[in-house]
Amino acid sequence: MAGYLHNRPDALWALLGTHAAGSVYVALNRQHRGAILADHVRRSRAGILVTEASAVDALPDLTDTAVHSLVVVDRATTPDWVGGDEALQSPPWSGLDPAPGDPATIMFTSGTTGRSKAAVIPHNQLCRGAANLAEAVELAPDDVFHAWLPFFHIAGQLHTTMCTAVAGGTLGLVPRFSASRFWAEVRRARATVISGLPAIARILWERPVTADERAATPHLRLGIFGPMTPELHRPLEERLGIRIADTYGMTEAEPLTVPVPGIRQPVGSCGVAAPDFEIRIAAEDGAALPPGEHGEILARPRRPDVLFLGYEGDEDATRSTWRDGWFRTGDLAHQDRDGWVYYVDRLAHFIRRRGENVSAWELQRLIEEHPAVAEAFVLGVPSPMGEEDVKVVVVPSRGPPLDPAALHAWCRRRMAAFMVPRFIEVRDEMPHISVGKVDKDRLRGVADGVWVAPD
Repeated sequence: MAGYLHNRPDALWALLGTHAAGSVYVALNRQHRGAILADHVRRSRAGILVTEASAVDALPDLTDTAVHSLVVVDRATTPDWVGGDEALQSPPWSGLDPAPGDPATIMFTSGTTGRSKAAVIPHNQLCRGAANLAEAVELAPDDVFHAWLPFFHIAGQLHTTMCTAVAGGTLGLVPRFSASRFWAEVRRARATVISGLPAIARILWERPVTADERAATPHLRLGIFGPMTPELHRPLEERLGIRIADTYGMTEAEPLTVPVPGIRQPVGSCGVAAPDFEIRIAAEDGAALPPGEHGEILARPRRPDVLFLGYEGDEDATRSTWRDGWFRTGDLAHQDRDGWVYYVDRLAHFIRRRGENVSAWELQRLIEEHPAVAEAFVLGVPSPMGEEDVKVVVVPSRGPPLDPAALHAWCRRRMAAFMVPRFIEVRDEMPHISVGKVDKDRLRGVADGVWVAPD
C-alpha cells in the first residue's frame, strides 16, 4: 500500500494497518508531483493508493502502475480504467504475523548523483530503533509528542510515531510544519516534546517570543533536533527551558547515535553509538582513526534486522554501501575519547534545503525537460537559515531568450516547493573540465546578474 497524504489520522491508520497485516507501506512525499511522483508510484508496485481529496488532481496517470484501488480519505473510488467493484475489496488477511526481519516500509531517499533510491526498512529497525531512542531521551507514558514530521521521513515513522508508541505516550498530530502555528499547536496539545531539523531550530530561535510560546514552554521538557546547530544548542535550551537532544542516523540505519540518559550532551555532539550498532570513524582505506581525527562514519549492526534490507531493484547500490562488513554512511565526523560523535558534513555533497535532501541529478533532469533549456546544472549555495538554497545554471536552447522568471514559474507547477530553484543563472555555455564533467567550481556562489526569486 502507498500513501500520498499529509499527516492525519488516516495516514497513521494506513501505516500501522499495513504493518500489522504483514504488508509493506510506501509513504510518498506529499510535495512531489509530476514525473518524480509518477516514478515513485510505479516503483513502489503498490496495489492500493491512499490519498486525500485535495491531492487527487496532483496524481499522475496511474494506468501503467500496479495501482488497482484508489482510496480517497473517507471514501473509495474506482478509477475509470479499473472494471468491477472487486477492485475495491481489501486483500485477504494472510493469517501470518510479520517477522522482525520482514520488510515494513519502503522509503525513497534523495540521491546525490542519481535517481532516488528505494530503501527497504524491516520491522525490527523501526521497533528496536524507536525503543533505543525512547530509552535514550527518557520518553514516558505521560509525554505528548508534537508530531509534524511527515511519514515519508524516517523521523516521522521512527522518531515520532514508533517512539511514542513504544513509550505509551500521545501523538499531537498536525498536517505539516508551520512556523506561524507552531507554538499554538504545542500549547493546544500540551506537548512535552518537540522535534525537527536544523532549519526548524533556527526558525524557532529567530522568531520573536509570542504569547503562545510563553504559554507552551511550561509543559515542554525535551527537544529532539539533529544535527543541532552548535551555536544555538545552549541558547535555545535556555530560552525554552528544556533539554535538547541531538541524534544521528539516516533512512538506512536509524538511530546510529543517541544521547546518554542523565548526562548533558556536549555541544556539537550527536551522541554515542546506539545500543544496536558499533561505530567506527574510518580513513579512506577503512582503517579506524584515533580520537579527534575526521573520517567517514562506518556502522556495524550488533544484531540482525536493525539495518535496512537493501535498495529495492538496485543491487549495485546496495553492495556499494558495504565495506568489509561495515555499512558506509557517506558522512564525515570525528569521535572524542569518551565515545561522543561529532557530525561534520556529507562526503558527497548534496543540497539540504528546508529539511529535505534535494537530488541535484533528478532536479537537473526535470529542468532540462523545459523546451527552452538545452543544459542545466544544479548546486547548493549557503542559506541564511543554516542549510542551503538551490541554484540552477542553464544554457538556453536555440530560440527566444530564456526568461528566468518564467522558468521559475514553470518549476513551481511541476515539483515540490523545496526543489524549486531560488537562484537561476543563464549562461551561453556550460564550463567543463578536461574529462567532460561540469566545472562546478566556476559556478559556485551568486554573482551579479543571477536572477533571484522574490521572497
